[in-house]
Amino acid sequence: MSEKKLGMLIDLALCIGCNACVVACKYENGVPADKFNTWIESFDVERPDGRIARANVPKQCNHCEDAPCVRVCPTGASYKAEDGTVQVDPEKCIGCKMCANACPYDVPVFNTEGRTSYFGDKQPLVVRPAKPHTERTPGKAEHCTLCTHRTSQGRLPACVEVCSTKALQLVDYDNPTPETAKLIEAARPMNEAAGTHPKIRYIARHMDAAKMAVKLG
Repeated sequence: MSEKKLGMLIDLALCIGCNACVVACKYENGVPADKFNTWIESFDVERPDGRIARANVPKQCNHCEDAPCVRVCPTGASYKAEDGTVQVDPEKCIGCKMCANACPYDVPVFNTEGRTSYFGDKQPLVVRPAKPHTERTPGKAEHCTLCTHRTSQGRLPACVEVCSTKALQLVDYDNPTPETAKLIEAARPMNEAAGTHPKIRYIARHMDAAKMAVKLG
């Protein structure tokens, strides 16, 4: 069985900022209302022809090849998984927040209350039993897992599955298809100067994705 290096390509020309990916992520992973494993930042950019265009930029953990969070973690809680993604072992995490301080993308969040429902204390219409990927230990680091519980079963991440415009595409950088190989060649990582070699990369025709900073709006 060949190794994998999973990541995601995001075509900004196709993203309409509908937030379906955000909602799907919250529902799939039990992310509470005030925390986000994926989110969209929207802002105006000037096109080469002088016209103003609206850019919608989905963002999440970049699953960096050279991940600063992995390097600085004193307990090994942040680690590179076999599929190339960056994961967190809550049993090893001591909540020191060194990963958050090291991340150039401001990604790790800390759910100090350990809430696992978007609805808080209110009763939802449908009660779902907790699953391993939806359980939370208060005070531990959390971020997008690229839905490894789904991809390990040959399924797409929840955000990719619901994207109506196909702006999001799961890719295996080590085993690209002819179609994704062309997209990989055209895509650039955000904040390329950080040197972390992200596996979340953007196809942007009206802006320089490689120079995008953490805060865009």
